[in-house]
Amino acid sequence: MIAIQAAVARHRAFPLFLGIAIGVYTTGLAVAGRLASMDRASVIATCLTMDLVVVVPLAFHWLVVRRRRLPAVTLAPVFVLSVVAASHVLPADHQQSLRVLETLAIPVELALISWIGWRAATALRKAGREAAADPLERFRQAALHLTGNDRIAAVFALEIGVFHYAFAAWRAKPHVTRGSAALTHHRRSGHGWTVLALLFLMVVEGVAVHLLLREWHTSVAWLFTAGTAYCVLWLIADYRATVLRPILVGDDGVLIRAGFRGILRVPRACIAEVGRTKPAFGKESHSLAFLRTPSRWLTFSEPMLALGPYGFRRRVRAIGIEPDNVEEFDRVLATLA
Repeated sequence: MIAIQAAVARHRAFPLFLGIAIGVYTTGLAVAGRLASMDRASVIATCLTMDLVVVVPLAFHWLVVRRRRLPAVTLAPVFVLSVVAASHVLPADHQQSLRVLETLAIPVELALISWIGWRAATALRKAGREAAADPLERFRQAALHLTGNDRIAAVFALEIGVFHYAFAAWRAKPHVTRGSAALTHHRRSGHGWTVLALLFLMVVEGVAVHLLLREWHTSVAWLFTAGTAYCVLWLIADYRATVLRPILVGDDGVLIRAGFRGILRVPRACIAEVGRTKPAFGKESHSLAFLRTPSRWLTFSEPMLALGPYGFRRRVRAIGIEPDNVEEFDRVLATLA
């Protein structure tokens, strides 16, 4: 019961911090607009500066950093952003107190950059010693060592993975652990041709939409184009990750991997059946075939948690797959089911 109450308190902490920050900045904007007509405006400006640059970071530390057990260095970017935001809220002729705090922001930024560099170098050395691991898992472990937070680490790992598989993995060999059978699932489904068709449509429509948006607002047009370019990279990288991260079957179970879209480790004892029709589990029957109807469904004896993009988790009872070699898939899985 105590653990549940603590978890609820942690989930409410961030919205509470956002409420405090919005309240402080709303009040700051209202007061800053009337400073010129106030008596003792310099004193009021100093108090307002403390609210914006000190109270907000302290609220973040008390409600978010402590309750979620984040590294203390997490407070540094909030302090720096508060200083920057305060410089836009306060009138230029009432920023004397802010100038003092800005001198503190410089060593804080340098310390933050040094800390990130040191943790990143340590994480990369540690990940390098685990060369046999799945590249995405190595990225996640390095990000976890750097941030100390599972969800943030998953986001960083996928973003790094997008650029790794889109640009740096074209000569890489598929990741297969010793003693495991690798089952690919990208040829029969036409994954590559589907991505190629999608890329063609995205480029053609992206150019047309960019030209239309540019007539309205240039910045919005380029923002849309940047988003489209990232989607193109994501699709290419996901395809390469699907090719280089096949399904692995070992004596202990199955490691199901589908690019960036999902990963699930299934113990041998939890494999109930390999069928050809979709089980009636509703949303718990999840297809990993890329824009295609799966020809095989792997059913589990109990619900399991599949890890999706950016650390999101999904409860599943059956996974749909479109293996390249159906006969080999059936033969290998028959030894486990």
